Amino acid sequence: MKSTRKFSAWILLFSIFLNQIMTGVNASNLDKKILPSGLKYSDLPRTIENYVNNHKRTTCGMNVIVYDRDGIIYENSFGYIDKESMVKSDLDSVYEWGSISKLMIWVSVMQLYEKGKLDLNVDIKNYLPENFLKNLSYDKPITMIDLMNHKAGFQDTYFIQTTDASEITTLEDALSIRSPKQVYEPGEHTAYSNWSAALAALIVQRVSGMDYVEYVHKNILKPLSMDHTSIGPKYDDNTWVKSERQKQKCYDIEGEEIGGKAMYYIHLFPAGSAAGTISDLQKFARALTPDDKNPSPLFEKKDTLKEIYSPTSFYGSSKVAKNYHGFFASEYKVETIGHGGNTFGFSSMLQFDPISGVGMVLMTNQAHETIYNYDMYEIIYGKFTDSKLSKIKRDLPKGLILNTRGIITGPLSFLGAMGVSSFSEEDLSNWWYEENEIVETQFSDFLVSSPKAVTNILCILVFIIAGIYGIINTLICGLILDPIKKKKGQAINSPIKKYSYIISSLMGLALINLFICFMRLNSGYRTGDIGSAFSYIIQSIIFAILLILMIIALIKAFKGRFDLATKKEKFKLFIIELLAVGQCMVIMIFDMYKFWAL
Repeated sequence: MKSTRKFSAWILLFSIFLNQIMTGVNASNLDKKILPSGLKYSDLPRTIENYVNNHKRTTCGMNVIVYDRDGIIYENSFGYIDKESMVKSDLDSVYEWGSISKLMIWVSVMQLYEKGKLDLNVDIKNYLPENFLKNLSYDKPITMIDLMNHKAGFQDTYFIQTTDASEITTLEDALSIRSPKQVYEPGEHTAYSNWSAALAALIVQRVSGMDYVEYVHKNILKPLSMDHTSIGPKYDDNTWVKSERQKQKCYDIEGEEIGGKAMYYIHLFPAGSAAGTISDLQKFARALTPDDKNPSPLFEKKDTLKEIYSPTSFYGSSKVAKNYHGFFASEYKVETIGHGGNTFGFSSMLQFDPISGVGMVLMTNQAHETIYNYDMYEIIYGKFTDSKLSKIKRDLPKGLILNTRGIITGPLSFLGAMGVSSFSEEDLSNWWYEENEIVETQFSDFLVSSPKAVTNILCILVFIIAGIYGIINTLICGLILDPIKKKKGQAINSPIKKYSYIISSLMGLALINLFICFMRLNSGYRTGDIGSAFSYIIQSIIFAILLILMIIALIKAFKGRFDLATKKEKFKLFIIELLAVGQCMVIMIFDMYKFWAL
């Protein structure tokens, strides 16, 4: 018995000794290993924790994992999933992926491509119901590569989510109801499109013969043992995720609460509805950078991943890649590929270097967050100033620019007119490339077009000036000054004043209607709740009614005989008529009256 205890003691001592040796070896290996940025693996924990501490004032909940082909280098959780109740974030906390969800679409597409069931370069009409694409403007076919590159030419679409789960329909119906107008020729411009990505998911569904959610569970989540991830629009495919998601609260970039749990259900769900733990996201990311020891369960052939790693879109005529089969390229000291995600309560990022295999996945419960989701990636991959793109000589674009992404036609196209901007010296530190008066970024192109931009600005100014004048004339002159004059016996009841006030009131109402529409959309950008499509149809109908009434009033005013009117009154009516004509033209130019186009 004594000898047995003695032997056990020696075994314990030997184990401790061996563990100390291995710990020293591992520490030595960490000191030798270097991240793409040049930072030692061993310095990474301190560097990230110092970075987080420097931004703790605005930090809410944040989970992060850094990995390479050998395994996890660093993982940690920071902050709170519910600041008010002091509920800490941990590795089991559920965060929304946002648009990282699209990577599962592109992986699914490449799986079907690998099996020879899907061609990336043929007309996608071959895979869709007949006449499914209802709003095409060009004869050039759209290919799957166009969808992956966000170059199918479709304008943006709103009303892609709801707070009412009962409104969720099938993917095919959701796409059909929200079919946007094609405003560019396929391949012409990069214009980020949630609708295009969801359309690719429908193709996966039709080609595979399986429901998209079922397909992803069978071919991605199950092979990777991603048991804590949901991709369904209502989280019904994973009850644990659905329950855990309810524990999260959401915040803005300043750490202020927005909308509590911010529960939204996405109609075009494949484009942004995935949610789960950081560990599951890391499993998915690591499967995209396999090696001979750890082959990817996602693909049968190594060549499929090599295909994914080949660029499908470049910045202009340069050799700098913009897109890799749906994976966006990011420019640091080394080029990474991956995807970011934003919902109205969460921000997330997945980036990896295909050469070194070093990747980082990150999740936050803050909408439109960039300190971690973009800036912190420099710790891993280095700075943009050392990238290939920054070394290309770039002159600041001269003039005003217009974003190709957005609502270009239809009742909400006035938003595009307000999206006029220009470049400054600070933009030299950002990812863009200019060629032939087109400024290209990862997600959209910008057209250097000062005349069109100025025209848009002038149109909006005319509309606003007309509306303000109409409100002032109606309220001050019609409701205050004229009654005072009438009491004093000074006012003259002439027909010219009647038309002046009718037209003025219509102009004022048009401005109020536009202001309400803009404020709802602007508020919705922050909270996620922009209202229903039907409510905007009503506002568009109001524009149509005001336009008709204004035209009728103008015609009657032009035909009217105002012999008793003074020159001052005639001149005032002339100014009002000019402003009203201008406002009518703006309503027509920006299709504000086309309620049937929403």
